[in-house]
Amino acid sequence: MAHLSSSGSGSTAQRERSNKMSRQFAILGLGYFGITVAQELHRQHDEVMGVDIDGSRVDTYADLFSHAIVGDITDEQVISQLGLDEYDAVVIDTGDNLEASMVCTLLVCEQKAKAVWVKAHSDMHYRILKRLGAHHVVYPEFDIGIRVGESLHYHALVDFINLGNRHFVVELQTTEELENSFPTIGLLSKDRPSLSVIAIKRGSQLFRMPSLDMPLKSKDSLVLLGELEELRALGDHL
Repeated sequence: MAHLSSSGSGSTAQRERSNKMSRQFAILGLGYFGITVAQELHRQHDEVMGVDIDGSRVDTYADLFSHAIVGDITDEQVISQLGLDEYDAVVIDTGDNLEASMVCTLLVCEQKAKAVWVKAHSDMHYRILKRLGAHHVVYPEFDIGIRVGESLHYHALVDFINLGNRHFVVELQTTEELENSFPTIGLLSKDRPSLSVIAIKRGSQLFRMPSLDMPLKSKDSLVLLGELEELRALGDHL
């Protein structure tokens, strides 16, 4: 028999829409990833429902949620009672239980959730979750591994965002070698048609879309947009 019970601030399985200008999210499974997402959404004053089969865990984190519910997120009847199609997004985190992750993802997708985010643990798990209909699959070990590897190789790289189709936004710190190779913004982007300098941070100053004749200075923070190949070629000058 499917069972739902509320804890803390949650009083019913079905969420009532709030009149405040916040967004509404559901966190299914209160693992470390799910709780971290919930903490940030709570900080942003969004309305968040949290569901987990572990009652003590639900009680511990009840203050983060508008509705904190004890329930089995691999139970079809439980999932059907949550009204997930009304939420802006559903986040699934079943810890290391891959079977539970896949079952929950399938059930949530069948409920026509608008956006389904799931944490993956391996390449195969990632592929299965995508096949099951997850809109966004988060693969922390892979994503962080890529970032660490890029940061180690390109030592001046601060951060980057993958825009898809081999286009990235990157933030890097200007080195003396880069300054000597490209004294101005224009020379930096010369013969690199996809490369754009979006902004330069110099101390407390921020220059948006700097002019081509603006000089580069060591320790400038550059925000660049471009194709992977051109960005990697630029990385050889760091």
